[in-house]
Amino acid sequence: MTEYAGKERVAIIFSTYNSVSYVDMCLKSCLSQSYEDLHIIIADDGSTDHTVELLRDTAGGSDRVHIIELPHGERGIARAAAVNTAKQLNAQYLYILDSDMVLKEHLVRDCVAYLRKETKVGGLVIPEIPFTMYTNYYSKVKVFERTIINNAGTEIGPNSIEAARFWRMEEYESTGGINTRQISFEETQPTIRYLEKGGTIKRAVFTGVMHDEKYVTLRNIAAKKKYYFSVMDRTLEAEANGFRKALSRWYFFRPVLYRRDNLMAYVKHPLLTAGVLYMYACLTCIGVSQIVKSQFKKGAAS
Repeated sequence: MTEYAGKERVAIIFSTYNSVSYVDMCLKSCLSQSYEDLHIIIADDGSTDHTVELLRDTAGGSDRVHIIELPHGERGIARAAAVNTAKQLNAQYLYILDSDMVLKEHLVRDCVAYLRKETKVGGLVIPEIPFTMYTNYYSKVKVFERTIINNAGTEIGPNSIEAARFWRMEEYESTGGINTRQISFEETQPTIRYLEKGGTIKRAVFTGVMHDEKYVTLRNIAAKKKYYFSVMDRTLEAEANGFRKALSRWYFFRPVLYRRDNLMAYVKHPLLTAGVLYMYACLTCIGVSQIVKSQFKKGAAS
């Protein structure tokens, strides 16, 4: 990308919750970005470990780092609080991170330069480059799955499961932003709404962010998704045609899985492919059972 130091304000936001084992790497990568007017806003969701203390130590008193301490709620509430602070700072661009991500060098500079040139693009999906320090089977499967999802070119189609994370602030606001009543899959909803109203989002293949998948087992994936599926009805009910849109993005219906390059990857890595298929089958069963259960409870209550 063309070098652009930048005087348009960018706000990087992320939430934390008991993230002491990895959050300093995320914050350091934000602080090392080669961009002039950059603020970093961290909303801590009631951590009970030393996350906040570590953040303050890593920030080293920088007036570019803003830490918001909140009572424990949900990730969406914390992110919404950080977005509000970014608006108060008059940020013109917004970058929404997870606290276990590490930015590539010059990511912010390159994304702003791209959006300055491509004026019709409202937001960017930032490719996640997965890694793990663990060698167990499902840690490898998870990295393989994310690599497959990343292999989708620059275009973001209507059935994409990826969330745009680097936005022009005015375009992000036009989507309605994060709905704090939604607990599961809330981060993708602004992207879906923006695409539905005719907005343009691209995948920023010129950069990327390292994403630590950490230690993965089928059991801990299932437990995490079981919780999100159990509250998924809040998201479905809050979005127009929510069930139809969720179904079109369900695991086996994702177009990226059937790209030619990915089909070739399955042939080269049959054991990892088998792990992905089994994981998707298990999660589908869990998802259906949790959605049915939540609907049954609502019917019984009424």
